[in-house]
Amino acid sequence: MNQEKALSKSVINLYGLPSFGFQVMVNMEVFFFAAFLTDFALIPAALAGTVLMITSIFDIIWVPTAGAILEKSNMRWGRYRSWLLVGPPFAGLFFILQFTKSSSNATMTALLISIGFIVSHLVWNIFYAAHIAMNNSMTTVREERISMSSNRGMFNALGAISFSYFGTKLINALGASTTPAMGYTLTTVIGVSFMIVTYYALFFLTKDYGFHGLAKPGGKAAEKMTVGEMFKNIVINPPLIGLMLAELGRYLGRFIIFGLAFYYFKYVIENLAGLAIFFTGLNVVTFVGALLANPLAKKFGEKATYMISLSLFIAALLMVWALPMSYNTFLVVMFVGYLGYGMPDALGPAMYGLTADYGEWKTGKNARGFIMSLISMPIKTAIFVRSVIITVILTSAGYVADMAPTEQLINGIKNGIALYPSIFIGFGLIVIFFLYKITPERHAEMQAEIAARKKS
Repeated sequence: MNQEKALSKSVINLYGLPSFGFQVMVNMEVFFFAAFLTDFALIPAALAGTVLMITSIFDIIWVPTAGAILEKSNMRWGRYRSWLLVGPPFAGLFFILQFTKSSSNATMTALLISIGFIVSHLVWNIFYAAHIAMNNSMTTVREERISMSSNRGMFNALGAISFSYFGTKLINALGASTTPAMGYTLTTVIGVSFMIVTYYALFFLTKDYGFHGLAKPGGKAAEKMTVGEMFKNIVINPPLIGLMLAELGRYLGRFIIFGLAFYYFKYVIENLAGLAIFFTGLNVVTFVGALLANPLAKKFGEKATYMISLSLFIAALLMVWALPMSYNTFLVVMFVGYLGYGMPDALGPAMYGLTADYGEWKTGKNARGFIMSLISMPIKTAIFVRSVIITVILTSAGYVADMAPTEQLINGIKNGIALYPSIFIGFGLIVIFFLYKITPERHAEMQAEIAARKKS
């Protein structure tokens, strides 16, 4: 491969900008999708539950499907960069349908919302993966990859913070001037617009880097991989398997904490009003963690930084589980510990990029787009599993709505919000230690071997 143009500072510093727009859009679904189905689209609870189950299954299936489509594509503006242009408007249109009450017939509305979800998620999984893959395709310089990965983490957090502040206010204001359901639809339109603008901004910024490491349209057929070869890049890739399992444990811990926070604040520390401060604070801490991840990973390596972060998170959770805590003490301990979530969150693209390089070194085939798309798989799987776990935790604690707190309930909630997440995250810590063997030195050796093969 010929020497490629060095990345500009604007590309490195604004690489994460699409993540800001994506978070502004997707948090509509994270916080309000179930409520929109039942309370605003007026879909019966049983039918709404069916919609949530079916769409969640598709959401998991679409991750490897999107990766395969991405790896097979080769449009005129670069295999990955092209999707920043083509994907967002199409996905945005169907995402708006997902938050539209389009019929007085509940079954028809449920069907159209499901179509909106299924189509939008397939397309956005493709351009989301394309954006992640560009971290790895535009440069082979480890420090640049880490900087862009950390930068993405900061924009992610800023997008979540922005939505948490403006989202509900916008829904209520727009709903007051139209209808409550239309308030959700119009807020979704605004979020989609932000998302499109941020992806387009990166598209135009990267016009000189669209074909880095890639064949231009019309490249030789041998440059494209079969689906079997893509999946082989998982089987022969222990670092990738280890990273995905560790991320599954980390996300599962996070989602369980989020799901049980209401019960912890209401029944354990009896300060439900503090829940908003807790969630906002966690988003701010995620931003700080992303900020810290950049210098720490460059100095100590991605794996070491990841493991130190998980250890910090686990220690904080075990303190919450083992010690009696006031409201303020709980916030301090969790905010410090949550740095252990924020730093790995910022390292994801860089670490998945290293596993893509490992797969190419091992097989001689570059499945970058497919591997980078798998960054979403632990998230989707954890969302699917967490509902079952939270239900089991509450049931075993004897929970009934608005009950008086009992010792069994308090212990069950403390176990659920702290002990069990620490176990899942601890599993991830062990897995990453044994399976993720890529050090900065080993990665440099692999890159040299890959370059030598291409040259020969």
